[in-house]
Amino acid sequence: MSSITKERLAKKEPTVAEPNQETESVFEKAIILRTTSMNIGSITTNAESVLENVRERAKQYQDVSKYEGDEKQAKDDRALLRKQKDLIKTTIASIQEAWNKPMEAFLDVSKKILKEFDFTIELIDGWVKEGESKEKEKKRELIQTFFDGKNFDLVPLDKFFNDKWLNKTYDVRDVKKDIEETISGIYSNIKILENIAEHGMTAKAFYLETLDMGAAMRQVETLKINAERLAREKVEREERELQAQVAQNAIDERKVTQVWGKAEAVISLAAEALDIEEPATSAPSPPQIITYTLRFKGTEEQLKKLREYMTANNVAYEKLLACPSCGCGI
Repeated sequence: MSSITKERLAKKEPTVAEPNQETESVFEKAIILRTTSMNIGSITTNAESVLENVRERAKQYQDVSKYEGDEKQAKDDRALLRKQKDLIKTTIASIQEAWNKPMEAFLDVSKKILKEFDFTIELIDGWVKEGESKEKEKKRELIQTFFDGKNFDLVPLDKFFNDKWLNKTYDVRDVKKDIEETISGIYSNIKILENIAEHGMTAKAFYLETLDMGAAMRQVETLKINAERLAREKVEREERELQAQVAQNAIDERKVTQVWGKAEAVISLAAEALDIEEPATSAPSPPQIITYTLRFKGTEEQLKKLREYMTANNVAYEKLLACPSCGCGI
């Protein structure tokens, strides 16, 4: 209820008899707005005569050549015309004011009439709406009680509550039918989503949040597409990592070959400089067995060939420890 309404109610106003059918009929007739007297467009003036006189005088002033050598007369005539024009404007404003005054008084009373209507309508409207609100609240409580009795806790009633259920024209039996059909539909849709081999649980959670089966199925398709993309990305990433490791292994192999080549060259130069023969190759000692970081066991030469074989066949491996015998990194 507005502050104006409260203020009006607080005032002491004359007691009015309770309205009945007879008094209402009299009241309706009494408030019909009628015109009791009005003369529309009836203003009597000498405006036409003034217009003719002004036109005649204007013709006398149109030949401005007569003012040659008499500037004072021209200024006097101009001043006279301006003065008469201002007087005419003042008279027009006065007549217009007099004409509008009755309308202004009528409009002022009319606004007061409408204000009285608004006050009373607002007062009654507030009472009606308060009653309707209480009725809707009672109906909502009745609907909630029925829903609670269904022992359905997958989603709350507010998730699918329809405001039209609170209308007087919507029967409670129809409301109960709608609720039962909705619950049945939810159970049915959940069962359908459970039969989806992949992403079924995620789709069910999404459906319970939106209660939109179409959106849930679209979500399943999106999840499938994303899973396929991730699977492709994993394969492509593993291939990239494999190729990168193979390339690094090739670099490492070239470094080892260069180290061995330099060592053999140094031995040959030293023998030549000292003018001695290179020592005869002694009987090969038993191959040294080492444990490689990949947990392959074999001779040093075998492990070198194994690395070359894996690199040639795009088999990635990772070096963890250097060769314990010479530190060459095999």
